[in-house]
Order: sequence, then C-alpha cells, then structure tokens
Amino acid sequence: MYVTTGDDLQVLCEKLKDCDILALDTEFVRERTYFHRLGLIQVASDGVCAAVDPILISDISPFIDLLANPKVTKIFHAAKQDLEILVRLSGKVIEPVFDTQVAAALVGWGSQISFAKAVQKVTGKKIHKTETYTDWCRRPLSQSQIDYALDDARYLVPVYEKLLKVLKKMNRLDWVQGEFKSLENPEVYDLPDPKRQFLKVKNIRSLKPKNLAVIRELAAWREEEAIRRDCLPKAVVRDEPLLEIARSLPKNADALGNIRGFHRKEVSKSGPAILQAIANGLEVPEEEIPELPEYNGYSTRKGVEELLAAFVQIRAEELKIEPSILAHRKHIHDFVKCHEQEGDLENHSLLQGWRKESIGSLLYSILDGRKGLVIDKGGKVKLISSGAE
Repeated sequence: MYVTTGDDLQVLCEKLKDCDILALDTEFVRERTYFHRLGLIQVASDGVCAAVDPILISDISPFIDLLANPKVTKIFHAAKQDLEILVRLSGKVIEPVFDTQVAAALVGWGSQISFAKAVQKVTGKKIHKTETYTDWCRRPLSQSQIDYALDDARYLVPVYEKLLKVLKKMNRLDWVQGEFKSLENPEVYDLPDPKRQFLKVKNIRSLKPKNLAVIRELAAWREEEAIRRDCLPKAVVRDEPLLEIARSLPKNADALGNIRGFHRKEVSKSGPAILQAIANGLEVPEEEIPELPEYNGYSTRKGVEELLAAFVQIRAEELKIEPSILAHRKHIHDFVKCHEQEGDLENHSLLQGWRKESIGSLLYSILDGRKGLVIDKGGKVKLISSGAE
C-alpha cells in the first residue's frame, strides 16, 4: 500500500491503532544537508504493510500520534538514524523501541548484521538492495522503488518474532531491554553543542591558547550557520581555511578574502559574523580559554589487557556471542586504566546492566587477584579462585 493522501493516511492509522507492534523504517537523503530529508516512512503490522509519503501528505500528525502510543512497541533494524528522523519530526522521544540489529548481536547472529542477512537467516528469502542509491525525495517513485521500501518493513515482523523467541529461550530479554535504554534517552537526539565542535577540527593542537579560543568561536558559528542553512558544516567553511583564520586572525574582509580555500562569496555573506567570532574569541579571559583533552596515551601494566582480552574471548564463546559485543578492546583498556588509577570503576559500562554479571564482575575479580586463569588437563582455560579471596 502506497499512502499519498491525508484521507488514506487516516484509514491506515485506523487499521493500525490497536496493534501491539509497529515495524518501521524510513528512506531519506542526507548527502548535502545538515538534517535528514525524509522521503518515505514504511510501517507493517498484523498483515498491513504501507509506505507513507511525507512529501505528498502535508499533515502526517495521525501517524505521529500512532508513534506516541507507549503501549506499542516500535521495531527497527539499526534504529539510530530512523529514530533521529522520527524524533525530530514528532518533537518527542519514540518509546518503547526494539532494534533487531542489537538483538541479533546479543543472540550470537553477529555484530551489526545487515537486514538482508537477518531476513535470509529467518525466512530463507533473499531481498535485493537494488534501490540503495535512490533519491527518495524525487517524485514520482516507481513501483519497484515502493516495493523495495515496503520489504524493509514487511520482513521486520518475522525477524522480530524469531528474535523474541530466541531471546526468551536464552533468557536474554533483560539484556536487550538494557541496550535499548540509550535509544529512548532524549539527550541522544539533542543537537550537538556548537561550543564543542572545535574539537573536531583537524590539527587544532598546532594552535596557541588564544587561537584555541578563536577556533572555538569560529567552529560554533559554523555549526549554527550550517543548522540555519540546513547544509553540511564543511559547505560553509572547510576545516583548513577555518584553522587558518584562527591562526592568522584577519582584521578585515580583505584579509579574509586572501585566505586560501575561503570563497569570496562566503566573505561577502559571512565576513562580519566571522570577524565578530574572532573578536569574541580574543576577548575570552585567560582562565576560560579551552583546554584540549589529553591524548589517550596511558599504558596499562604489561600483559594485563591481553590477559583480560583472552578471558573475554573464552567467555564470549561460552555465551555464544562475539567478543566485541561483550567487551571490545577500548572497554577493556578503559576498565584496566580506571582500576589502576583508582577511578570510578563502579560506574564503568562493564559493571552496568547485563554486562556486570556476564563479564564485568569476573574481570574485576581477575584484576583484584581474587580469580585466576588456568588450563585444565583437557586443555580448557578455566577461571578459578586464586586463594586471595
């Protein structure tokens, strides 16, 4: 079903209003814009499958009302970008959610499994990604494009149902619910702080302190301008000329125009704002000049991370999931670093939720010397008490 009118949307929403689940996907374009340009919303549940056209329908509030129902589970595959779009569209967080890619990782189907592979695993059907580079905001859409989009919602339902059975069988429903909490956190969908965007500019460590204050103001201006224009920040000013502006501190439009890579049109359009950003940066008191985060060059004691990584590998095999899902190397490094520096280990991610029981507490016992690893007579690596308990 391809829904292109407000009346048809009302009919669709009426059919879906009593559903317990909604399988959802979106098609969008974002090559040159700051925000996603939404082209299509696909939904499926209880034998209904439809593609809603938000370009042809001026008011999709009935559909937004469906999403707002807290009694309906919203199902996605690799949910983050879809949720960013829908949260911005609705003005509120979408909950509860279920991400089949996350769930698949926690039952051992692999890290970041593609939707096509998940569908084939569950149904045996191959869905072909023939419309990957479609401009979903161009009209009219062909029937093949619509069919392609509908498949992304239609097959979400059996994938979800299969994963739910496997999760229940493995007693891992609590695991996935803990992982979905971040997707339901409104702070995740806040726009980035303009005052922190300077940290993304390349080679800022070459700047002196007063110039760091200037690049912070310049990067904040660029971010806000990109939001206002709905374009990529680099389309306003690229990193290289922005860095040179912060380094050379031009005092007028002519000096700005002499900076390589900074277009004359942008000088005419934004010269006064850029010069004001420079002035604002130079006026920052010394005690408020930004400090760059230290390089993560901390070296833990030799062999400690390797020992824990070996145990993570063993534990992952026991749990039948990939080691990177259980605890990737950055997790391990941060965990050891926090332990060695007597940091706030209790709030470390490896000691939260399902990971605490599955791996975090065990790693902690090894670090504290309460547990050790041995190889038994059968050649199997085992965790044993060290006698230090």
